[in-house]
Amino acid sequence: MLMLMACGLAGPAFGQYENESYWDGVYKADHAIFVRRATALLVSAVKGRPPGKALDIGMGQGRNSIFLAQQGWEVTGFDLSREGIRQAQEQAGKLGLPLRSMVAREQDFDLGLEQWDMIVMTYVRPLRPGDADRFAHALRPQGIFVYENNNVSRQNDLLRDFLAWRILRFEDVDTNSDWHPEKTQRVERLVAEKPGIH
Repeated sequence: MLMLMACGLAGPAFGQYENESYWDGVYKADHAIFVRRATALLVSAVKGRPPGKALDIGMGQGRNSIFLAQQGWEVTGFDLSREGIRQAQEQAGKLGLPLRSMVAREQDFDLGLEQWDMIVMTYVRPLRPGDADRFAHALRPQGIFVYENNNVSRQNDLLRDFLAWRILRFEDVDTNSDWHPEKTQRVERLVAEKPGIH
């Protein structure tokens, strides 16, 4: 099942750009400035974990959502780019995969209460104070949050924000990231599990 839903588009956009047409251009470009396969961190995070309900925040053209759907996850994703969502739907259709996708900004999407077994956010924005609590409320017990970004916060801020969680993996490394992979950048990676009782 593929879905396209238009949601309100007021307020700040993902990352440093506030214009969905910028992101449409990124996904329409002949030469991609990002890696088209699923983020390696996500691939390792789901290994051995039974499929459940996953939310992909800022899903872009669906590289992570498609991967999760192929692993049997029930995936919902959203992005402000109509072109990104179009490409995700097209690819899911070609592969015969169920994927719920919609055009929306993060502030307009209701995360719900204990609704997800996994929340994925890669290369969308730096985390903000309060995000750890927001995601904890939205995740089911033992649900995981998978995060990777090359627009990093102050050293160890990300780790400190998630100290109440079980930290399964944390890295702050200089590496070739999924965005502009031709150059070395500082990248933060986090896989954290919501405590059984929150």
